[in-house]
Amino acid sequence: MKKLLILSALVSLYGCSAGLSEDEVREFAISHIENQIGLEEAVPGYLAGISETAKIWNNPFWRNTPRTVNFDNLDGRVFYEDSIKVTLHDVYLLGNHANVMGTIEWFVMGTNTFYRNFSGIVTKNDGQMQWERFVGVDNSAGSAGFVWPSTELEGGNRAFRDMRTAMMNLENDRALALSDSLVDADPNWATAHLGQMHYYWFERDKDNFLAAKAMAMSKLEGASRAEQHLIKSYDLDRETRLTELKSAMIHAPVDPMVRVWYAFNEPDKALARDVVQVAWDRLPQNGAVNNMMGYIYMDLEEMDKAQLHFELFMRANPDKDEFERLGVLEINTVQALLLFNIGENEVTAGELRSRGYYQGSNVSYNLKKLVDLGYGIISVVKWIGGPFALN
Repeated sequence: MKKLLILSALVSLYGCSAGLSEDEVREFAISHIENQIGLEEAVPGYLAGISETAKIWNNPFWRNTPRTVNFDNLDGRVFYEDSIKVTLHDVYLLGNHANVMGTIEWFVMGTNTFYRNFSGIVTKNDGQMQWERFVGVDNSAGSAGFVWPSTELEGGNRAFRDMRTAMMNLENDRALALSDSLVDADPNWATAHLGQMHYYWFERDKDNFLAAKAMAMSKLEGASRAEQHLIKSYDLDRETRLTELKSAMIHAPVDPMVRVWYAFNEPDKALARDVVQVAWDRLPQNGAVNNMMGYIYMDLEEMDKAQLHFELFMRANPDKDEFERLGVLEINTVQALLLFNIGENEVTAGELRSRGYYQGSNVSYNLKKLVDLGYGIISVVKWIGGPFALN
């Protein structure tokens, strides 16, 4: 979703001044994209380079359609990468417009997290170079290999993705609400019940869980094999869960939910890592995938790799960490990053931000939580209410 905002659209086909040069087109195309870093600092430059009539079309093989750029409430947190590299392959001048073809690579902590090929149209409006049209295809976003819903419901694909995103982020109330609405909208749709099963599983509501699963199982005839095995994987027996998720991976080999759920149940952490790595290769910005990879690497005591994945999770999903709230994991992503970054240093709460150790909220809560859990932080933090020694 973030990338739908980022390199969006291309320069106005209307009201342009004459005579673009290849040099100015190249300079604009590269600088406008490569400067989309730095969080809120990137917003003004990004907006200035997008025409008000711009349209974008990302990953058109997903059977979607071009859309107009939405300039309202642009959140600078989408520009979380450390650096971006743009390579232009072709600039074709068309009078007042230019068609630009290139490749974009995003980097966090030296790791290439996203790769996109694009083609776009640039023009000049009132002296300002701008994108008017933009088509992008991400190497991580091929739709083959995912679990797709067996429904003819209009808008069903997007609603299904929204429900599964909520499930993977453990936004369980939202997942339940979406699931309920999809069941009502298409009573014959088996995987519409996934959000219900997920919610009752985490609530430990056995009766409602079994009732929701029974309803889903009664509709399997119209479901794909991947859907059938995913539904069956919601089971009280762990070995059954693993067996069904293995079968689901045969039919949906890169689906992030299937692979994250498998890793969640797999006691062999090296195997769990390899299973989730496939999902990360396809969707390196996915919050649930990065979160799971971070905790797996912590179990494997590969802390540098764990830190990378937690950092990716926090940058792409700054407001999400439901794992600790639900009691699924002992510490949350924020607390894991604090452990990595503080180490044996002595800092104040203010210095956590100024030194770049932590850019989120609720720092006092997360530090105290680590102390209460018995983690040995050698540091002194000054709270609003007075000094508080961590030992």
